Amino acid sequence: MSIKIAVISDTHGSLKAWREAERLWRGSNLIIHLGDVLYHGPRNPLPEEYAPRELAEEINLSKIPVIIIRGNCDADIDAAILKWPISDPYSVLWWDGRLILALHGTDLGEPGNLASTFNADLVLTGHTHVSSITCEGKTIFLNPGSASLPKGKNPASFALLDVDGIRILTLMGDIICFEPWNLI
Repeated sequence: MSIKIAVISDTHGSLKAWREAERLWRGSNLIIHLGDVLYHGPRNPLPEEYAPRELAEEINLSKIPVIIIRGNCDADIDAAILKWPISDPYSVLWWDGRLILALHGTDLGEPGNLASTFNADLVLTGHTHVSSITCEGKTIFLNPGSASLPKGKNPASFALLDVDGIRILTLMGDIICFEPWNLI
């Protein structure tokens, strides 16, 4: 059986964003949320269908395991109402022969340093609200963008990892970017 991982970030309390992504990641075996889960933050506008309590309930009901990384807008109260634990400041996992480092990415100097420390194959970060896939040496850096408050040229998005490669998708299911593992 092939393992598929959904990667989402910066939902900022948007129930709509979670539900739209959830519809598209069916069949995934793991969800990694890269932070800024429930609160919109003082510098951000309210996202569409801002409903942090309801979003927490939906995440808690997920039949798919959820790894959550603490973002700069996540507070202790968020951890208290979410069933899935919040990792702080990062989480490390092994998948399909690859070491994955997942963090929010608040400190822009930190991902590269940690990637080197852990000899990571794949680094997942959120925070910037801009989707991207880049390579530095043997390390791939993936930012799935924001599911609720995107910045830059791309719309709201999330990512899927499978044996074929990395896909960044819009919440409508359109592929923004696909990078096969053998080309990265």
